[in-house]
Amino acid sequence: FLRVLNLNMLLTSPWKCAIFLKTHLSRFSELYATSKRSRLTTKADVCRYNAHVAENLNPKITQMWKTLASILDGSGLDGLPSSGATPQNAMQYMLVPTIRKLLLQRANAGDVQTCVVLCEVMDIISPPANAGGVAKSKLPNLNIELIREWYLSYIDLLQQMCLFEQAASLIRNCNDPVIGALNQQSTSFHESCPLCGKPLMGASAIQDNAGSNHRTAQRVCRSCRGKIGMCFLCHEPVKGIFVWCPGCGHGGHLDHALEWFRTNETCPTGCGHKCNLFPSSSASQKNDGSRRN
Repeated sequence: FLRVLNLNMLLTSPWKCAIFLKTHLSRFSELYATSKRSRLTTKADVCRYNAHVAENLNPKITQMWKTLASILDGSGLDGLPSSGATPQNAMQYMLVPTIRKLLLQRANAGDVQTCVVLCEVMDIISPPANAGGVAKSKLPNLNIELIREWYLSYIDLLQQMCLFEQAASLIRNCNDPVIGALNQQSTSFHESCPLCGKPLMGASAIQDNAGSNHRTAQRVCRSCRGKIGMCFLCHEPVKGIFVWCPGCGHGGHLDHALEWFRTNETCPTGCGHKCNLFPSSSASQKNDGSRRN
């Protein structure tokens, strides 16, 4: 993806490269249209909309979307022609080879984002004919394995940029079952000790008198030996739902947290962190009263 950048920019201002990458991915992924919606009734309308999105950032991509919109308008089609259909005009004859050329050009430039969005807009991936089947590419001489690599690379970039919503939406709507299966994989959460910040090693197994193994929650940090999983109000181990503040790392029983933050804004441990981002009216009235006094 870095190949799309100017080499002089890369050598002289590496921080500008990071900003460019973040802006390109985040802005385009949030604003790009991948399918028809209100006021975008045809695929040509979608292409013109995407050209407008890219207008202030990448002129080459803008021109690509405008060219594709013009070909779609001239062809009289709202997508790829049916397999084996005879072209009725010059624009229909140009449509498929032009899309294939545009995809390969953007792929050679390292711009997997445009490749994926173009595949989504034009429905390049044909879903399996039956359950357990394999998706296929609608473009001749462009195999599904290459298209799949574009999707996987783009999803990986989105997740690295913490654009999880865009990545999940792309996975959910993709016609390729291999890509769609990514949403069915398990998600792991890694915890760290709120006292020393070191990662927690997870649950441990103990053996009862009958010789059966039971997994128990970790109650002591193996790095600092401090107690973890304790409620910040009653100071007892939390065996049910544990809620915590992502800012300071303190937490406890759900009921106790709701009761505390109904009238308070800061963490009850005394760390000074303002955990309650949306204080209730009662807390606001309490603070206003203390200011008047």
